[in-house]
Amino acid sequence: MVNIGLLGDVSVGKTSILRLFVKYLNKGDIENVEGGRKCTVIKTDFSGEATLPEGDKQNKLNEKETKTIHPNRVVFREDTTNKAHTIFAPGGDSSRAVVKMGIITISRIATQIVAVFSCDRPIEKQFEFFNDIRFFPNSIFCAVNKIDLIDGDREKKVEEIKSKISKFFNERKIEIKDYFMTCGEKIEGFGDIETYNNHVAEMILKITTEN
Repeated sequence: MVNIGLLGDVSVGKTSILRLFVKYLNKGDIENVEGGRKCTVIKTDFSGEATLPEGDKQNKLNEKETKTIHPNRVVFREDTTNKAHTIFAPGGDSSRAVVKMGIITISRIATQIVAVFSCDRPIEKQFEFFNDIRFFPNSIFCAVNKIDLIDGDREKKVEEIKSKISKFFNERKIEIKDYFMTCGEKIEGFGDIETYNNHVAEMILKITTEN
């Protein structure tokens, strides 16, 4: 059994990644991606999502804006091996005591950590989240999410992002075992979106079946 912890700053897309993976499982699309295999959802728990109070909303037009307070969770089983795995996605607002407790808990119980970064804002700012985590393994995975939001030369931008992330973790003696370029949302009209959606499912499968 592998316990995966998706860790990252506020609104990097951890819950979107988790929800998209569940869609792949429920629709059977998980069998069609690279390394795909038949899997079954055992349990989902997204009760950690809470609607923000009016004063906390960044987007006043979105009356249903939410924030992850308690870690969201998905448990699934590989049908051929009968192995069960759990994915946890705690919130990113470590300034809230209850959220910080969830981050600390998941960082300690997860057997594999995925550091999630978003392409929609400076990577350097997102490093602050990881500076506060005391319990961290010597090697992790990394998801560069919201790849659809990169303007211009996407390949060049991704390499710049990866370089900054590698430098940050190497200075802390943490190895990046693999990078995954992902998009946790289904977006109409974006040419490569299915590929980056697939990477979400491929990432989870690779981490759970090879570790």
